[in-house]
Parts: sequence; structure tokens; C-alpha cells
Amino acid sequence: MYMSIIKLAHLTKDYGKGKGVFDVSLSITKGEVYGYLGPNGAGKSTTMRHLMGFSKPDSGSAEICGVNCWTGQETIQKTLGYLPGEISFPDDMTGCSI
Repeated sequence: MYMSIIKLAHLTKDYGKGKGVFDVSLSITKGEVYGYLGPNGAGKSTTMRHLMGFSKPDSGSAEICGVNCWTGQETIQKTLGYLPGEISFPDDMTGCSI
């Protein structure tokens, strides 16, 4: 039996008015390729924010390699990168470090 690399168990985050993620469960094992697709507002970005430990679920849990994404967010963020599709920086920020 393979260990789950990513595991969501009844993940719920309710922002009100039907917005958020509700009772999402999935398990992705080592070597699997998984597509997480849906229309705008379906909760894809909210789910990713939970996996990165940026947001605390109202109920349920999110784990990566057995590490709880909320309580172990520092561990998760040391080894996992996240680049959102729509990113916005203040006008005075540049990509140049000099």
C-alpha cells in the first residue's frame, strides 16, 4: 500500500454565501498525476491556500507527507513552492535585487 503524499479529509472553509470549499476529500499517492480543475469560484485557490498552510480550515484537515498543513506550515513551506495564477505586487516592487 502506498502512503498518501497529499491528503484532504472533509476540508471545509466557509466564507459565507456559498463561497469556500465544502467537505472536500482526496488522497494522492506517490507517482500519481492529479488535475484539480473547476470553474472560477469553485474553490481551487482556497484549497491550495490550505495546502500551503496560509489558511486554517473551519473543519477537516489537509496534510502533505503526513504533516498537517496548518500546524506544520513552516515545514511545508520550506520544501514546497506555490505560484498563484494571478499575482499582484505593489507598483514599487521589481524583480531586480540591485
